[in-house]
Amino acid sequence: MEKENAAQKIRGVICGHFLIDIYTPVLSLILPLLIAQMNLSYFLAGLIVTVFNVTSSVSQPFIGLYGDKTGWRASIPLCLVIGSVGVSLTAVTGNYLLLLFLAAGAAVGHALFHPAAMSVMYSLSPPAKRGLYNSIFTTSGSIGYAIGPVLAGILITVGGLPAVTWLVIPGIVGATWMYRNNRKCRSVPAAERKPVLQTPAGTVVKRKYWWVPAGLVVSVCSLRAWAYIGIITYLPTLLVLGHHDFDTFTTSVIVTVMLFFGVAGQVAGGYLSDRFGRKEMLVLGLACAIPFFALIFSTNELLMYLGVMMYAFFASSCYVMSVTMTQDLLPGNVGFASGLTLGFSLGVGGLGAAVIGWAADVMGSLSAALYLLIIPTILCPVLALLIRYPLKSLARKGSPV
Repeated sequence: MEKENAAQKIRGVICGHFLIDIYTPVLSLILPLLIAQMNLSYFLAGLIVTVFNVTSSVSQPFIGLYGDKTGWRASIPLCLVIGSVGVSLTAVTGNYLLLLFLAAGAAVGHALFHPAAMSVMYSLSPPAKRGLYNSIFTTSGSIGYAIGPVLAGILITVGGLPAVTWLVIPGIVGATWMYRNNRKCRSVPAAERKPVLQTPAGTVVKRKYWWVPAGLVVSVCSLRAWAYIGIITYLPTLLVLGHHDFDTFTTSVIVTVMLFFGVAGQVAGGYLSDRFGRKEMLVLGLACAIPFFALIFSTNELLMYLGVMMYAFFASSCYVMSVTMTQDLLPGNVGFASGLTLGFSLGVGGLGAAVIGWAADVMGSLSAALYLLIIPTILCPVLALLIRYPLKSLARKGSPV
């Protein structure tokens, strides 16, 4: 009975992650329409995404650390309601300050969700399969993230920008199902529940200067997120208002396909890191992303498609392994570790979106400003090489690590 309830609760958390991440890329997709409708500069448009990401990122590590210390976790269904309602209503407000408030409110829902959900996954998943369960959890969110733009694109094509408010329905329905699912799980008597081991066998021992390697992993994640979120944020604007001159629906399909390539990269990265080592694959994936990033700005559409899709694949392949590496380096602090990698680093990426928007206004070219993101893209594999983390390739040969 206990195993059945645990599996049911894990399924609920995975579905919740899929649903809440549907809403994250919607703001980026509707930016071209908001720019035209509200006469926004690139900086003000990028600031909307920045407010969302920074609000989530600044609060998420603290929420995770507080949960690790006290055991408190937010209600996952309530987080889903807040996140879905906030993003869906941004499409119908004509007031810029209210739009920022709604973006920040939705971000609070996301910030509360991830530490609580990761704690459930960590505590209920078998220690020997924790990496696999982590991969399933992160991939479910990435799939939701991938289909969000095309769902919003269909609604905009059918009913214009206000039709985006219909996106609130999956969030409300999903939250209701999760609430009922959690009530069933609570019916298990407390005496039947087994205590959870906070530091399972095989975890990297937390060292005195743990913050050095963990900080490098978070720095790599932040730089990767800066480039990746910058591309996701402004790619629709670049394609709609730039030299390719695509319509909103075509752009939403391109972004969705790009994000699905990112999902494939996550799955491949998780599998290959288990087989060949996390640090090895982290460096390789980040290095392979560099040439494909450059192709995104090609005037040749085939090369541009190749660049967009393969950049998403390699940049995303590092996502799961970096989350797992940080959890390994911070045993007993899974909420804090998840807040750093799933929250703080993405917030840096969101802050970078506003910086790129400002640069585009100053330079008079969005394409030129976005190309500057090749700098953090190149820095990522360089910093990844410096992370003190066990090398699986050396361990196979019996060498000290």
